[in-house]
Amino acid sequence: MFNSTEFKVGTFVLGCIVVIILMSLKVNVDPSVAGRTQRYNLILPDANGLIKNANVKMAGIPVGIIEDIELEEGKAKVKLKLQAGIKVTKSASVEVKPNGMLGDKYIELYPGDPKDEVLAEGSAINNFRDSGSFDAVIDKVGKIANDFSDITAALKKATVGDGDENSPIGRILLNIEDVTADLKNISEEKRDKLKETVDNLHALTESLSEFMADDSENGFKKNWKKAADSLGRVESILRNVDEVAQKINKGEGTIGKLVNDETTVEELNSAIHGVNSMLDTAGRIELALDYHSEVMSGAQTKSYVGVNVHTSPDRTYLLTLVDDPKGSYERIDTAVSGSTTSSTSTQNVYKNKFKFSAQFAQSFYNFTIRAGMIESSGGLGLDLNFLNKRLSFSAEAFNFGRTEGAYVRAYARYKFYSVFYAMAGGDDILNTRGNTLTGSVASGFIGAGLDFTNDDLKLFLTKF
Repeated sequence: MFNSTEFKVGTFVLGCIVVIILMSLKVNVDPSVAGRTQRYNLILPDANGLIKNANVKMAGIPVGIIEDIELEEGKAKVKLKLQAGIKVTKSASVEVKPNGMLGDKYIELYPGDPKDEVLAEGSAINNFRDSGSFDAVIDKVGKIANDFSDITAALKKATVGDGDENSPIGRILLNIEDVTADLKNISEEKRDKLKETVDNLHALTESLSEFMADDSENGFKKNWKKAADSLGRVESILRNVDEVAQKINKGEGTIGKLVNDETTVEELNSAIHGVNSMLDTAGRIELALDYHSEVMSGAQTKSYVGVNVHTSPDRTYLLTLVDDPKGSYERIDTAVSGSTTSSTSTQNVYKNKFKFSAQFAQSFYNFTIRAGMIESSGGLGLDLNFLNKRLSFSAEAFNFGRTEGAYVRAYARYKFYSVFYAMAGGDDILNTRGNTLTGSVASGFIGAGLDFTNDDLKLFLTKF
């Protein structure tokens, strides 16, 4: 019986029916189909677009339906039926959103802060978010169109015929018309006086020209020359004052000896020097201390200690001491002469691993050009700054006469906090041959450092 065709067909049909029932239960948005539910109420000023059995979603996922919509005291009372597992707190809120272009809508549920008290079942959700419906936008556009129509009608009424005294625009236009009419009447009635005024101005300019051209004894030219001679005498007086000041500087006379007394001068100079130093350090010159270390690919560590002096917002002097594990060397070629042949003896002399940098930097917008000594050799550098100088990309080249070619570094630096930063890049990136004496070869590196900016230094200096 179990192997018969009828039994197999019946079993297959029964299985399909069970699958269809399970799928129907899964896609059904009504939570009561799957088990226990919880109900809440919602009072809305407008339920336009909402219908019974419309979705209630949370984070875009259906969690319930609209069970019913009733009219209560002129407002729409919407009854929500949600899944039992949804936690709704007293800070929960809802928002009516469009479900498409056809005008139907659904309710988006925001359950509120999980730390708040849970809202009792059957209670009302009072927090409503107004997202600005399309109907409201159309209504506002209609009101704007009506206002614009009223304005154009008022303009038309004010500019056609005798005008309009009942509107502000009409009264303004009528006043302008009256003013222009009065000006026209005045110009017609006082035409002769206006002509006299113009003639008087012409006569005044002629008289002024004759006055300036008068070269008589009491004329303008003679008096101007006398004023110039007086200025010459003032210059002579200033020269005499300068000579007196020079004598005082040399210590001649009573005042000179008093001013040039060594004890007074030393004390005064010391006080002025102290004040100037304090003011220059705290105000005019901005300083920054920099320390960072880099770990190379071969586990070697390269350290930098520097002082940056900012004499202006776009000009900086950089002084740096470098501890380079690769050090530096000098190649010495010596000619050796024999009885029949001559040869050259080559000697590589290894030098101190400490190097120094002294650079001048000039900024232009977001990039900075550097030039000077870089690691005890002439070189150039370029910095590109972003995010208010928190992120920078730099490249520098130096030691151009080296056998392996110019020493080129490229790296990126990002400042996390006020004094901490991290960096990564490539060191001696053009050196593909290497050097057996120093072991120098192209390598990558990562590093970190401290940058005490001007604000930190000012706070430190005020303690002294």
